[in-house]
Amino acid sequence: MTERVNNMHEILTPAQMKEAEQASVRLGKGLDLLMDTAGEKLAQRIAAISHRLMKKSVVILAGNGNNGGDGFKAAGYLAAQGIYPAVVLCCGEPKTELSKAAFESMPMRIDVWDISDERIGGIISGAGIIADCVFGTGFHGELSENLRRLFGRINELSTFKIACDIPSGVNSLNGQASGGTFKADETVTFHRKKTGMFFSPAKEYCGKIITADIGIPDGWEEGLTLDISAVTPFEAAELLPARSDNSHKGTYGKCMLLCGSDRYPGAAIMSAMSAMRSGVGIVNLCTPQSVVMPAVTRIPEITFTALKTDDNGFVSADNLPKILDALSDADAIVVGCGLGKTEDTQRILFELVRKAKCPLIIDADGINCLSGHIDVLKEKQTEIILTPHIGELARLRGVGIKEILSDVIGYAGEIAEKYGVVVHAKNAQTATLYDGRCLITDFGCSALAKGGSGDMLAGLIGSLCAQGVAPGDACILADYIMGSSARLLCETNSPRGVLAEDIISCFPKMLWQVERGVIV
Repeated sequence: MTERVNNMHEILTPAQMKEAEQASVRLGKGLDLLMDTAGEKLAQRIAAISHRLMKKSVVILAGNGNNGGDGFKAAGYLAAQGIYPAVVLCCGEPKTELSKAAFESMPMRIDVWDISDERIGGIISGAGIIADCVFGTGFHGELSENLRRLFGRINELSTFKIACDIPSGVNSLNGQASGGTFKADETVTFHRKKTGMFFSPAKEYCGKIITADIGIPDGWEEGLTLDISAVTPFEAAELLPARSDNSHKGTYGKCMLLCGSDRYPGAAIMSAMSAMRSGVGIVNLCTPQSVVMPAVTRIPEITFTALKTDDNGFVSADNLPKILDALSDADAIVVGCGLGKTEDTQRILFELVRKAKCPLIIDADGINCLSGHIDVLKEKQTEIILTPHIGELARLRGVGIKEILSDVIGYAGEIAEKYGVVVHAKNAQTATLYDGRCLITDFGCSALAKGGSGDMLAGLIGSLCAQGVAPGDACILADYIMGSSARLLCETNSPRGVLAEDIISCFPKMLWQVERGVIV
């Protein structure tokens, strides 16, 4: 199996952007030239908007660091075109050498105001375009109260709002946003998009994102340890495996699902239904005897391995010989959906990790069983996919959810690198990390924000792996199938009332469109 997603350096973390700037200096282009070019590119965009909207009243909000320096440079370039912006110092006088030099380079005709001036309200209200050059990619934490008030007032205006590099108040690493964050209609970001722009809530503050080339020389990427990119629907659709009329059920693989319990029968049914609807030839559902009849009533096409349970209705370790026998005939295995976390289910999972020879997808309670025992992954003989949501990722790492949200890519990436696994970190936007790469997907809608979505995704990934799709690609393609099916369904249905089984039932229609070149 070969990986087909071609990851280019489309997205950078703040730290990587600093590396790019430092590399630029080593390669002969200094930070002063980068700032000058950034200011010029920002000014070009402001001027274009000014001409389109026929508004020449521009206000530039400037911080005291290098983002403010970009704004000062932009002001000079605008003045050369006959557009004289008002510059508002939002954090006092410039403090960095570059921002000081940029400030001093501005033409004398440009009016400079301090945020404390009582006339600022009128200047802001009368502006046709407001440019935010207060904080750059290094911002984290909370905005000051005076900036919250200022941005809050600006956000209520119909004035066109443009952000320099990233809206002030946004954490460019993780997408968190302070109260009162500047809400841009458009963001001009430099060199590459930043990771935080792709995660909620920050993505809602960025508006349209335009990437401006500021001339960082070729060769800057040498030594970069993590490649990050966002996957487009076209790229995801290309991962769909071909099918031939000259085929049979064995052609498309067998997916084994070790899922369900007396307490959570629906998880097994959802994952099995999802796997069957996404192209796999055979599904073998290994599940408690109590789940078999409800499942066969809903999905008569799948096969079953009935398992004994303990007194609480969870799969007993006495089933291990039967489970390992089923494993020997599988092309992919999904374990965890509704399985429960007990000593027996932990023991079963650890044996599967040690003995599986086909791709192993560990979801839900499978991940919970790993928590505190993750080093068992070092004993694996096959490719493993972990599909944690934020809470499960926190449990795997032994930290709080707040810490995980501060750097999902970093925490998930450490697991992927240390154990040589694929980590599919699920949230409103999902990050898939493996082999030194991070792929960000955002295909879904709010219809997925309800029970059963994780079970559906696990079944999808297992089905695709069984069909021969490489593990990393299977995660991306599964996200696309599930998310696009949800959006397609919501073209004629409210997401409030859509259930996971409704989305699964939409898989054939969505896949039919993709097979005919209609990218949903």
